[in-house]
Amino acid sequence: MGEATGGGPTEYGYLLNTKATCVCSPSCRRKPRLFEPPSHKCAGYAGIITLSFSPRSTMISIGAALAGIVLLWFLRSWYEFEVMKAKLRAIPTVGSSNFFTYPLVALRFMMNGHNMPLLSRMTTQHPNSAFKIRTPITPSGWLVLGTGHQFVEDLRRASTEQLSFFHAAGYILGAPWLNGNRDADTSKPHHFDAVRVSLTRSFPSRFEDIRDEIEASVSDSFGLTQDWNEIVLFKALVSVVTRTSNRLFVGLPLCRDKEFLQILQTLAIKRAVAGNAFQFLPGFLKPHFGRLISPIATAIKQLEPILTPMIRERLKQEEAMGPDWPERPNDLLSWILECAPPHKRTVDDLIFRIIVLNFVSVHTTSVTLTNAIFDLAAHPEYIQPLRDEMEGVIKQNGWSKDAMSKMRKLDSFVKESSRMRGIGSIAMARKVMSDFALSDGTVIPEGCTVAIASRGLHYDPEHYDNPHEFDGYRFLKMRESDEGEEMKHQMISLEHDFLLFGNGRSACPGRFFAVNEAKTIISHIVLNYDIKLPEGATSHPDPRWFSSSYLPNSAAHLVVRKRQ
Repeated sequence: MGEATGGGPTEYGYLLNTKATCVCSPSCRRKPRLFEPPSHKCAGYAGIITLSFSPRSTMISIGAALAGIVLLWFLRSWYEFEVMKAKLRAIPTVGSSNFFTYPLVALRFMMNGHNMPLLSRMTTQHPNSAFKIRTPITPSGWLVLGTGHQFVEDLRRASTEQLSFFHAAGYILGAPWLNGNRDADTSKPHHFDAVRVSLTRSFPSRFEDIRDEIEASVSDSFGLTQDWNEIVLFKALVSVVTRTSNRLFVGLPLCRDKEFLQILQTLAIKRAVAGNAFQFLPGFLKPHFGRLISPIATAIKQLEPILTPMIRERLKQEEAMGPDWPERPNDLLSWILECAPPHKRTVDDLIFRIIVLNFVSVHTTSVTLTNAIFDLAAHPEYIQPLRDEMEGVIKQNGWSKDAMSKMRKLDSFVKESSRMRGIGSIAMARKVMSDFALSDGTVIPEGCTVAIASRGLHYDPEHYDNPHEFDGYRFLKMRESDEGEEMKHQMISLEHDFLLFGNGRSACPGRFFAVNEAKTIISHIVLNYDIKLPEGATSHPDPRWFSSSYLPNSAAHLVVRKRQ
């Protein structure tokens, strides 16, 4: 790296020889100090080293450093993989168990993580037991999957100190890195309490506002024409759900602000894509790439001029009149402030919470609605019976939350659509925080990730007759046949064989709002529009899968017109 010189001018030289003399002029006899750089009076010294960096040597050095980092990561990953493999040796393996096949395993999981035949084979070969697969979506490279009611029960009853949903989901979704280190400890975020308590409690009293926004947003997205018209269904429903949710979250007029809505809709798509792609990055790259590819920071900057005045005014009013001042708005910002610790009551963090809850509510509900409406168009024989039920219930109860809960046929139809489509092929992911024993004695070691093979469970003939056939009244018949268990088979109920919302302590806290919002939107569409598949189409459009995540065909069209 260095080059010895005998004297002369130097720009980056430092003295190494204490006996050297200055060579700036024949008469100078100054004795420079050790490692003293040349001064303006002394242009150079005898016996110094000039540090010269050529582009080639710099690139070689950087390359060597990167190679060293990759090698260290590789060795550490291999060691951790083999250690976990040894700890899991009692659990059967499906697929490869060789560390060096990681690129192939990652590619297969990315393209085929939902594989129905594979999951069915797992369920058949390992009923009511655990098995393990190689996967890039967990820190250890292993995912322990289970099937059967007992496995679900084992995970459901576990304490959060034993099995952590937030640690597992945080890693799978890349939350600690893509969210800018907010909630980096992946402990339970406080905004979950705002959803679980305040959002659920407020829904009935805000139902008229929600219905008003559904009517306005569906008219804008579906049109009011009497002639048949093709729309891109997923795009239309994302707009409807974003507006409807934000009527409750931030209210009028902001829930109809085009710039505000565009930022949130773009974020929902980008965050889903980034989260899925992030799964396949090596662990040591996640902190660095997280800052580069995360859409969260950009969205916060875009929303600051829109949301900051409202947030500051709300904080000012709370400070002056207390948290329960009489005219406090009944909206998401108030609910978050109820639960936020003092150090989280900042403009930046409050915008972040609004963003996160928008992403969660908009993405999941839009997927569920898209599936249900395409299933309805593919099975038009259900349209008139559903209309009859809706009209009868609304005539007796009006448009209300109670009316939605009494639409049993609609509830069954949407639940069956979600059983067959869902939002992913695994559910109830948990990180094992301390060695966890299943009821059959199998021990899952600390540091591993465990989940339910929900797609296999949803198609298991042990639980569902003819599971590959769509039966819109499947769950209605279950409710009618299980005397005294009418509530058990509702869509919002937590069951061992239907895991759209998970189960146990970490079940989706917003499921009551999401289900009622979806049923209200579908009711409005069915009662006010005729729908059908495009000419030549006979079935639900093929979805798109990325690893274990289900994505509806975002380009698929639906043909609609005002109801004749």
